[in-house]
Amino acid sequence: MSLSGSASLPYTPKEMGRASLSRTFILYTLGLFALLGLIFIGILTKITWDASHARAIRVTEAFFQATKRPFERAIWTVNADATLQLIRGLESLEVVERVWVETPDTGNFGEPVTGTRQAEALSYTLNSPSTILHKDAIGQVYILIDRNTISYEIASTVGFIVTAIIVYLMLLAVVIRAVFKRLIGRPLSAIVNYLSTPRLIEDPPKAELMPGRVDEIGILSASLQSMVQRRHLDLQKIQEYQTNLEDLVAHRTEQLKLVQEELIQADNLAALGALVAGVSHELNTPLGNALMAATTIKDSTGYLQTELEQQSLSKEALENEVQRITDTANIIEKTLGRARDLVGNFRQVAVDRQSEKKRSFNFDHIIRETLATLQPTLKKTSFDVELDLNADEVVDSYPGALSQLVSNFVENAMKHGYEGRSEGKIKLSSRVVESEDQNSTGTPKSKIVFSCRDYGVGIPEKNLKKVFEPFFTTKFGKGGSGLGMAICYQLVTEALNGSISVTSKVGSGTEFTIEVPVETPSKPEAATRKKAH
Repeated sequence: MSLSGSASLPYTPKEMGRASLSRTFILYTLGLFALLGLIFIGILTKITWDASHARAIRVTEAFFQATKRPFERAIWTVNADATLQLIRGLESLEVVERVWVETPDTGNFGEPVTGTRQAEALSYTLNSPSTILHKDAIGQVYILIDRNTISYEIASTVGFIVTAIIVYLMLLAVVIRAVFKRLIGRPLSAIVNYLSTPRLIEDPPKAELMPGRVDEIGILSASLQSMVQRRHLDLQKIQEYQTNLEDLVAHRTEQLKLVQEELIQADNLAALGALVAGVSHELNTPLGNALMAATTIKDSTGYLQTELEQQSLSKEALENEVQRITDTANIIEKTLGRARDLVGNFRQVAVDRQSEKKRSFNFDHIIRETLATLQPTLKKTSFDVELDLNADEVVDSYPGALSQLVSNFVENAMKHGYEGRSEGKIKLSSRVVESEDQNSTGTPKSKIVFSCRDYGVGIPEKNLKKVFEPFFTTKFGKGGSGLGMAICYQLVTEALNGSISVTSKVGSGTEFTIEVPVETPSKPEAATRKKAH
């Protein structure tokens, strides 16, 4: 655990300037004002356009009404010069772009326009000035309003207003920036500079950050300083803890190692004690038979001695007693041979487990020897051990470690693999495979793959990674120490220089697999070991 009190900011001062709160606030404010200004200018332009256009129409109509009678007389008298002079007079108006007159009899006067522009022109009817003809229509006057003049007028007006708005916004930005910087920007900059102080937590400044300020910014700065002070006190306590933590951890680790070693030793002694109890129980039968046979021989010899003393021994009685003694001696020989085998297996397993000496041995033979010592325990249960041993190899390793592995695997299968069940099958198998590595002679190295499989309840997936951890057990308080598989892992990796793995599926059983490299002993020693086994 490491603590650093030096504050660091996620932005450089230049980046902070580009993304400062005042800059963002002004941009948002001016952007809103600009948007409102655009809406206002659009509405103003529409209103001004409509007003100017209406005013131009009114002016044109007024001027036309003043010249209507001269137009009618000029058209009626077919006075082209007078008509053209009147048309030029109307075109002299600032808001009029073009004027022309269309008559049904005398043709057109002026230059008419075509297309969509013609539809925009104002149209007025000219009537005959004669009262006799009842003022029949004698022509049509078209007046086209000059849109450019109106647009220029509007642009001038709107341009002035836009300029005024821009100047207003600039002045507003300066004022807002000054006010914001005074009320918020500088206090926030002071807070940022305070947070960027080197070693802020280790050595916080003593001076008050914003003395006399009681608004929200003042409360924020005071709370921030109070928090930094509390963090400083917490850091001092943590540093005090860290000073003694290493010594405390080392002491606790040493104690834990001693406890673990004691528990492992106690587990080994308990396993050996169970082995002794089982072998002792198994020896009772052959020794009891031998004792009974010895008693029979004693009775026979006593009978013969009595008959000899009384000189009443017959040949038939002698032959019967001799046959009886012979049969009894055969029984003694067989029972004591069985006891000798049991003691031999037990002695070899016990010596291997306690001596921790490296020697040459037949891999499969050690497994069979270990199972022979476990038979007294297995006979009391309904569990069957099936052997599929095909690794008939003489290796140079630690037989005690292998023997303890077999015992732990079988015991673990009975206790945990078949939890809640009174019967089941345990399968032990071994085989020799060639590895990808090569030895010094260039030939592929061999390894022995040994597995122990049960068909019991299985291990949940969440516990698979913890199986080989020391003191991990689901049986705390129920007789489980959590060291069985940890010892197996230690024996495989350290003593046998191999690897161990486990696969399991809930409801389908568990399989432990170890891979051990084959270290072949010297030829004379290997030959001797093969003969011995």
